[in-house]
Amino acid sequence: MNGNATIIIQASKKGGNLEKLKKIISNNFEIIIVFILIAAVAFVIYIAVDKIAFLNFFYLPTLIAAYFLGKKRGILVSVLVVLLVSFYAILDPALFTQEAGVIPIWNLMLWGSFLIITAYVVGNLYEAKTGALGDLKQAYEGVLQILLKFIDSLDKYTEEHSVRVSGLAAKIADEMGLQESEIEDIRVAGLLHDIGKLEISIDVLKKASSLNEKELEELKKHTTRASNIIKPVGGLLKEVVPLVMTHHEFFDGGGYNKLKYEEIPIGSRILAVADAYDSMISDRSYRKGRTPWEATIEIEKHSGTQFDPKVVEAFISVMKDVAQKD
Repeated sequence: MNGNATIIIQASKKGGNLEKLKKIISNNFEIIIVFILIAAVAFVIYIAVDKIAFLNFFYLPTLIAAYFLGKKRGILVSVLVVLLVSFYAILDPALFTQEAGVIPIWNLMLWGSFLIITAYVVGNLYEAKTGALGDLKQAYEGVLQILLKFIDSLDKYTEEHSVRVSGLAAKIADEMGLQESEIEDIRVAGLLHDIGKLEISIDVLKKASSLNEKELEELKKHTTRASNIIKPVGGLLKEVVPLVMTHHEFFDGGGYNKLKYEEIPIGSRILAVADAYDSMISDRSYRKGRTPWEATIEIEKHSGTQFDPKVVEAFISVMKDVAQKD
């Protein structure tokens, strides 16, 4: 790999730790918020004059934990809060006082019981929501399998190519610190990005010589046709449609539809690199594929023109990791 590739890898490494930190924070956002709220309320209670009035603020982190993290974690947070308040009371029995005197211990016990019950009830709502999402995901996977069967019926190469593009694109997205939902959309878009070729003549797809202008225009329609096939699925694949539609756009405004950089989704820019790389290294009936090293150099050469430089950086980092594992 040449000097430019080494510089890009070093730059990618510097930003890598920051991106990973961002990803950790993003993936654990609810947990972080819960503990920040607990700490904040605990501090306020400690310095407040009317302690009992602020105890109910602990319902906020408990509700967030139960609804977004599940019944078990919600109950765990509520028990943690009760233990914290109990520790306060044991450490300083006079801490929870009002003008009429010390608050009876059973009042605190009643408050703690309601807190735990609240976590249990809201946690059940979370489980119901999760169950519904599970059913939706099962339907989603079923639709995806049906669409993959269509791809397989077109050409065995197209199916294997799509699987490889999907895997590589997901690795690049992960390296760039994208959220799990975005990575999943990119993974699925990789699987389906060539489904529009179902409506293109097999003679055009397998033609060994250069395509004429008419055939080239026909081939370019596969992105629009792919989006038309996927759109009827609705919400399940809603985020995938624009990625499939624009994965042949160029960073510098070239490509199929001449879109500007800011009009091209990050997922499409990632797919463009993964798709180009796998196409270059794959053997076809009319040519032999390039080596991974040659294809990587070619991707790097077009960084800033055909490909997004940040995506290329992440791609090279992924390829370096793959090379080290091999």
